[in-house]
Amino acid sequence: MKIYYVISSLEGGGAEFVVPDLAEFFTSLGHSFKVLACLPRDMETAALLEKRNVPYQLLSLNGDHRLKSTYNLLKTVRNDPPDILWTSLSRGALDGQIVGKLCKIPVISWKHSANLAAYTGPMVRLLQRLSQLWIADSDGVADFLQNNMKVSVNRIMTWPLFKIPTHLPDPKPWNGQGIFHIGSMGRLHPVKNFDMMIRSIHYINQKYPEIGKRIQLSIAGAGEEEAKLRSLIEELNLPNVALVGFYTNVMDYLKNLQLYIQVSTYEGMCIALHEALAAGLPVISTDVGEMRFCVRNNPIGTLLNQHSSEALGEAIIEYFNNSEKTQQFGSNARTYIQSRYSQKAFQNAGQAILHRIESEILPRFV
Repeated sequence: MKIYYVISSLEGGGAEFVVPDLAEFFTSLGHSFKVLACLPRDMETAALLEKRNVPYQLLSLNGDHRLKSTYNLLKTVRNDPPDILWTSLSRGALDGQIVGKLCKIPVISWKHSANLAAYTGPMVRLLQRLSQLWIADSDGVADFLQNNMKVSVNRIMTWPLFKIPTHLPDPKPWNGQGIFHIGSMGRLHPVKNFDMMIRSIHYINQKYPEIGKRIQLSIAGAGEEEAKLRSLIEELNLPNVALVGFYTNVMDYLKNLQLYIQVSTYEGMCIALHEALAAGLPVISTDVGEMRFCVRNNPIGTLLNQHSSEALGEAIIEYFNNSEKTQQFGSNARTYIQSRYSQKAFQNAGQAILHRIESEILPRFV
């Protein structure tokens, strides 16, 4: 099959960063794969695509009219039609669905988060029907597709967008001595709630000043909120908080932590959190996306009952004061990941989806 992978942008993020692995999977099975990005944004993903020799095309530039990417996708598809349009993220889905309908090409759509985004109000039931198959990146998102977007269960399949990295670092478990290194990573965007994370360290510094001297929070990533977050760190006078920039190899960052935090307002699979679990880190997270299932049902971390800097600060203190629990949860985290997200499981899920596309969906468009 010739696959056009239509994605909202090439900015840094979990859904974007897995594209090279998807490209390798599809091409290893003899399929043609090309990325068409609606927008460049920060272009962090472009370097990863180039490194893995994945072809890509920009459909519009930052600041262009909204419909330019739709028009250019339509022109590209008419000039050189693919067998399927596979979409990722809300803008990619909208452009792909419109062009797929106009050109009578089947559309397969990822859903990466338990959030409606572009699908609001009465548009939900109309737009979701334009995709022949919806792929959930986790069980939590599959549930969201069925119950919130009203996608029929026979049009939903699940393909967890995570597989265990080939090389995992040796954990550096917290032994109660020295500096307690905690961290988080992701694009610097309001949905990630990094300001709450920063304020939690201010809370600790104020309420537990001696412990605050032994805690270091780092945030890895780039994005639109960088200036705002730097100003907040400066305003609160937090020498124990640092923005450390974007990491192409996340394990290089995670290997130095003893605790990982993810306090997003919504998520889907949350690749970053699963990478942290694979690195052998216990986690603190909000009760959203796949985290509400994996963290609640396994002794690998803490789900916050309240979305507040105070609640987060107290959860951090609990791990700081209990090195035995921190070590045990970290060990459990790696065991959990190894039991669920092997290379073989990733391939089996993808092959099942491809088989259904080739046997059931493509014949309807001949």
